[in-house]
Amino acid sequence: MLFGKRKNASAEPPEVPAGLCNLHCHILFGVDDGAKTEEQMYELIKTEYSFGVRYLCFTPHYNPALFEPDPEGIRSAFELAKSYVATNYADMRLFLGNEVFMRPDTLDRLRDGSCKPLGDSRTVLTEFHPSTSYDEMRRYTVGLIGQGYTPLFAHIERYDKLDDIDDIYELKSLGVKLQINTAAFESSRRKLISRLVEQGAIDVISDDRHNRTRGDPPISECYAYVCEHFGEHAAHALFIHRPMGILNISP
Repeated sequence: MLFGKRKNASAEPPEVPAGLCNLHCHILFGVDDGAKTEEQMYELIKTEYSFGVRYLCFTPHYNPALFEPDPEGIRSAFELAKSYVATNYADMRLFLGNEVFMRPDTLDRLRDGSCKPLGDSRTVLTEFHPSTSYDEMRRYTVGLIGQGYTPLFAHIERYDKLDDIDDIYELKSLGVKLQINTAAFESSRRKLISRLVEQGAIDVISDDRHNRTRGDPPISECYAYVCEHFGEHAAHALFIHRPMGILNISP
């Protein structure tokens, strides 16, 4: 079992509701290091559906040093995904954004449409190099917020310099939202992550799925883990209420 032994092995695991919201994945095919073919994309959508995900936001990388997908290619793949879901999973909704690597020209690229926030929101899934300093993260944050965007920091468990609780709460006070991957509870920073979850500082948990072999633990298993260790209310907030709020949608 992932995430180690359960606290109460004799109890039944919590039931995972069909209605989870996954805000961070690389399932859209042919645009980054995620799904490579149309068929792989469909299989991964099927997998997410089996985990209880009913709201799925594709977030292809935008990092011109590595990935600068053609917006038309993204739109074309997204239309295929929507058609597949309409035929096979009528109760599933799809959304589109980017995981945006922070660079000096990021604001210009958001303005000209080279990359986009999540869905129809003004929330930007922001990615940093793992060694980015806190001061640089804060500088990008101020720039985004000054232009009316809300940064959602992607997989914060990966950022070596984001380890001071006061720094984290300063970012929160500025308006930053925080996302962790389902693997965060297995990472070397799991104690800090658990503390932040307990304090309600984490906004979203996603699986950052790329393909069948590269992806963090299933979102359904992490939902069950959070239920057991932090309570059902916390799980509902992290996997349903808060991510849906970011997308400005309701069930």
